[in-house]
Amino acid sequence: MGIRFRKSIPFGKFFRLNLSKSGVSLGVGPPGLNVNIGPRGVRQTVGLPGTGVYYQESHQWPKSTEVAPTPTATSQEASNSEFDWKIIGIAIAIIALVVFFASGSSTTASKQPATVSKPAPSPPPVTPPKPDRPLNRDEVRELQTLLKKQGFNAGTPDGVIGPKTRAAAQAFARAHQMKDAPTEPSLRVLDAARGH
Repeated sequence: MGIRFRKSIPFGKFFRLNLSKSGVSLGVGPPGLNVNIGPRGVRQTVGLPGTGVYYQESHQWPKSTEVAPTPTATSQEASNSEFDWKIIGIAIAIIALVVFFASGSSTTASKQPATVSKPAPSPPPVTPPKPDRPLNRDEVRELQTLLKKQGFNAGTPDGVIGPKTRAAAQAFARAHQMKDAPTEPSLRVLDAARGH
């Protein structure tokens, strides 16, 4: 048994370049339908992929040493030579169709504009509300001074929350439309008076 060599190189979906000891051949067609054009001739294979069932028909190229058919040649020989040329024509037509459809699909794909998806806008950052707490003596004194400067009579800035300071803080909160205005002077009222 001699050494055998066969290598198949695919070019796209429908083309294969076959290398073997007998020479180089071109395979055209999808799986299950193949036309192989090589130095020996044209071989057509039709089958069901994956089943191993196929039908194959081969047609050899006419040899150059053959004598031209004489008028006495049989009609069978004449029809065989015509059939060979029909097979060559069919193979060329299949190649042309495959190349046409392959180039048409790539051109259509290149013409379609690429859709660029815009990122969704990020929501604005949510600032958590400042914590509210009662004021210490120094903060009460600062609030009393600020309220007095803004026209609210909070009494003497002594750091003690009395009725005047409480009423001035509530009037300030209403004037500045503070939501859920506190009933007692608190850090929220002091921050508002500071202009924060």
